[in-house]
Amino acid sequence: MPNDLLTLTALASELNCLLSGGKIEKIYQPEKDEIALTIRSKGTKYNLVISCNAQNPRIHLSTIKKENPMTAPQFCMHLRKYITSGVIDSVSLIASDRIFDIAIISKTELKDTVKLHLIAEMMGRYSNILLVNDNMRISDVIKQVSFDLATKRCVLPSATYTLPEQTKALPTDSSAITAALNNYDGTNLAKFIISNIGGLAYISAEEIVRSAGLDNETTTSLNKVQIASIVDTFDKLFNIYDKADFAPCVQLDEKGNPKDYFVRPYLCTGAEFKLADSVSEAIQSLTLRKDTTERHREKSKHLYGALKKYRSRNDKKLKKAEEKLLECDKMDMYKKYGELITSNLYQLKKGDTELVTTDYYEEDMPTISIPLNVQYSPSKCGQDYFKRYNKLKRTLDVIVGQIAETKAILQYTGSIEANLAVCLSPNDLLQIEEELYAIGAIKKMKNKQRKGVKAGSPLLYEYMDHLIAVGKNNIQNDKLTFKTANGGDMWLHTLGYHGSHTIIFLEGEAIPNEVLQFACELAGYYSQGRENDKVAVDYTNRKNVKRDSSGNLGMVTYSAQNTAYVKPNNHLEFLKQK
Repeated sequence: MPNDLLTLTALASELNCLLSGGKIEKIYQPEKDEIALTIRSKGTKYNLVISCNAQNPRIHLSTIKKENPMTAPQFCMHLRKYITSGVIDSVSLIASDRIFDIAIISKTELKDTVKLHLIAEMMGRYSNILLVNDNMRISDVIKQVSFDLATKRCVLPSATYTLPEQTKALPTDSSAITAALNNYDGTNLAKFIISNIGGLAYISAEEIVRSAGLDNETTTSLNKVQIASIVDTFDKLFNIYDKADFAPCVQLDEKGNPKDYFVRPYLCTGAEFKLADSVSEAIQSLTLRKDTTERHREKSKHLYGALKKYRSRNDKKLKKAEEKLLECDKMDMYKKYGELITSNLYQLKKGDTELVTTDYYEEDMPTISIPLNVQYSPSKCGQDYFKRYNKLKRTLDVIVGQIAETKAILQYTGSIEANLAVCLSPNDLLQIEEELYAIGAIKKMKNKQRKGVKAGSPLLYEYMDHLIAVGKNNIQNDKLTFKTANGGDMWLHTLGYHGSHTIIFLEGEAIPNEVLQFACELAGYYSQGRENDKVAVDYTNRKNVKRDSSGNLGMVTYSAQNTAYVKPNNHLEFLKQK
């Protein structure tokens, strides 16, 4: 995405227009590298999100509020102490770089007025958030960094704040841009621009070249008219905010999903665009899904790892059990060998290597050769075969149950794996952790501080005056199906895929076909079949659903079901409660 200086310049102007004069009411730190400020400005309450996540650094106004930890991190507490109730003086960029300066007028404990700067550096893996006083001394920082050879900076509390070294021409410096373009050597023009002018994404350089009326593959040096056209385009794009061609938008991919965001439609992409009301809205529409995915992957990584090891252990256990089961096929043969040896002891002597006799157990009574252990007497050879028979018989009794039990465990872990994909909140993941702990997949729970943590709850939808609930893990599924739902409510689950239990609460009413279709689409989406064009969804009255004999949570048997074939859909517009 072009989270470059061009986009950030427009964003800074937008945030300054909306937030200057606003009062900071609340401060949160929902993630280790992200803060959220609640700001009341000009009669409107805004939620400003600042993230220095290396994979997804961003600053924008957001309509989404995340769950906050029970205990605020140290950096959050520091910000609360110094800038709560502070008034935002301005929002700007420092030194024409990707560094936001939120200037704040605040008061000390002695009621003295001070000016502080909340600095947000949006520079990939070097992104950071700092609180700096008016003398440019760092008060605190979210990611402390000792002296770094790459950046040649020290970012620690009490250190003097220094700007990152800039080796390229600034995109706001017309004379520097002109000097750089005079050295153009006839190669890829957009690539030349980003190599010599800082703060630009390649796609923004391509758009500048196209807007200047030039060909990106120009093979000759640039004349004064062409250079002037590029410089003029730079000036227009870097001052686009509140101009006629300012049109924040989101680029859509072939499936209509957000792919990128821009301050105006970039015609060089040849793509379809969806206009947004603001740069913040465009950023949120693209980064929300990415942020959710990345955060979920990070928080659930240890659970996926534990589940993978547990499944692998049980896969090996099942393989060994099935190998032993194949050995049990020889059980009847060993019994027959023992009986034939016993009935032919009169013609055997110690040292014989085999018994050749008639096999009376077969209909055509063929001749059979039975191996003998030369170290055993004939009678002991027979007893040895009977021992092998009895051992395999005992093994068979144990192994059949073991195979059934192991398959049930693998089936259950498959459902946990499916649930992990839809359990996005920390509370839902905590319930998954409880499940893994209960079956021995993890030895101890990572989240020890459970006091005050609410248990995760099912998703609630409201459609055509009907309430529909979707469980997100086996604990929720079990409670929803067997404790919350009544016998006359409708129960739904995908056929052939692990997924969530879905309940339509009917309260004795008939179910409209539209509501049933809607619920089937939800059940299909919250399952492992969500990527398919169509999935089969079984539905039946809750009274026809019974707990599985394995006793594992969320595992059930059901009867009297009907099946519908639907396209999975999460219908987020009807989501009532997460």
